[in-house]
Amino acid sequence: MKNTKDNRMASAAIIVMSSMVLSRFTGFIRETLLSWKVGLSWVQDAYIAAFTVPDLIYVLLVGGTISAALVPFLSGHLERGEEEEGWKAASSFITTVVLGLAILSILGIVFAPQIIPAVAPGFAEKDPKVKELAIELSRIIFPSVSFIMLAGICNGILNSYKRFALAAYGPSIYNLGCAASIYIFADTDPQSMKKAAVGVAVSAFLYFAIQFSFSFSRYKFYKPVIRFRDTGFQKLIKQAVPSLMASSVTQVNVIISTAFVTLAAAEGGLSAFRNANTLWQLPYGIFAMGVGTAMLPTLSGKFATGGLDEYRNTLTRSLNSVLFVAVPSSMGFIILREQIVRAVFLWGGRFTESDVPAVAYILAFFSFSMISQSVVAIINRAFYALQDTKTPLFVGIGSIIMNVVLGSIFTFYTRLGAAGMALSYTIISTVNSIALIKLLNKKVNGIMMEKFTEFLKRSVPSTIIMGIFLYMSEYVLPEAATKTGQLLTLAAAIIAGALVYVIIMLIMRSEEAIYFYKKFLGRFYGK
Repeated sequence: MKNTKDNRMASAAIIVMSSMVLSRFTGFIRETLLSWKVGLSWVQDAYIAAFTVPDLIYVLLVGGTISAALVPFLSGHLERGEEEEGWKAASSFITTVVLGLAILSILGIVFAPQIIPAVAPGFAEKDPKVKELAIELSRIIFPSVSFIMLAGICNGILNSYKRFALAAYGPSIYNLGCAASIYIFADTDPQSMKKAAVGVAVSAFLYFAIQFSFSFSRYKFYKPVIRFRDTGFQKLIKQAVPSLMASSVTQVNVIISTAFVTLAAAEGGLSAFRNANTLWQLPYGIFAMGVGTAMLPTLSGKFATGGLDEYRNTLTRSLNSVLFVAVPSSMGFIILREQIVRAVFLWGGRFTESDVPAVAYILAFFSFSMISQSVVAIINRAFYALQDTKTPLFVGIGSIIMNVVLGSIFTFYTRLGAAGMALSYTIISTVNSIALIKLLNKKVNGIMMEKFTEFLKRSVPSTIIMGIFLYMSEYVLPEAATKTGQLLTLAAAIIAGALVYVIIMLIMRSEEAIYFYKKFLGRFYGK
């Protein structure tokens, strides 16, 4: 029975991770097209700034209220066979969120002239035309947040019912729609970027329509009412408020970083920062977020039914599985940073060879975040499964304060430029991960830290050996002159590095390496 449950969660994680591979791939297409069409220019800077506040609202309502509050709450009721009772509170909660977002979207459109200078002060000081374009693009993009949020609610409901496949692939549709809009309309003149922004809004609507069609049958107990006196609704609100604030931490830090980058960097600096940020999140988004999304309903259900030992075991295995990929990926991105940037963004458009070092430099400072932020993503969800949203909030508030302090130091007292905010992000995510592990370990009277420590004793030396191998391979592999050659050389380096890492981990008898090795052989031989 236990193996069956483990296999179900593993299958769910594979589904979510495969969808995130597709989502990240289509996201890369979108980001690559944007840089290819407009380069590291003031137009792209304005486009990125326009997304800052809408992204904040999206993460608050989708990442915060749905992931941290609604999914664990509804999953717990479903686990206990109380579906209709759970939907009484969920109905009120969803209705409240939808109405709140509608109001926020209207306010965002009206007050865009005040919002943009607040999140990107450097634009107002250096070049007013960037600020004006960012304001106009922001007003076009704001309505799309409503559709993405509604799609996020549909996905949250599907995840609560453990229908991961139906929820997983929608973001790729949105990304492809955005990519098509950018490819067709985007250019270095403002009017073209406005047309591309309209295409983004249309893509968001299509994303919602598709996800709603998938989840429609699950809304049989939904009623568009708000029962303020319902105890379940009050419980959800009490969980949601701190989770809203906790989820806002990442986006508040993004706003802080954006503000400092616009002050510290020259034209195109914000675009370079965004490109580097997109790159390091590939392994993070696929593995950490994939495993985190899949394990949340399982952890919530185990806690709701009193299975604390199973909760600890599931958490430890999930954390080690994510870090099995994140630790070597971090080293690989540092060593191969220029090759990665060149392979992803350099396609013969307005992003040129001279832009590669700027993005690669920032990426080097971001790369260690793959490890620390993966830990944060998993441990945060472990707290959410315990229906504790306050602890991640308090830790997050501390990170905001640290980011302001470090951002001020790196911006005004160093010459790091945009890379200073990448370094700040890495430092605060590392501090966050350590604090969260210690606090969760104390809260549940141990989370099998000995297994976590044993994993690191094997993974860190294996990663160092892999890093030395990759560094030396740069002198062996030929420098490619064509795009095909660049991609093949990078692929060869990544595959060889991964093999070195896995082989060393197998020699050191790592449980994670043995598990993945057996899984691979089992599938290969059809066992």
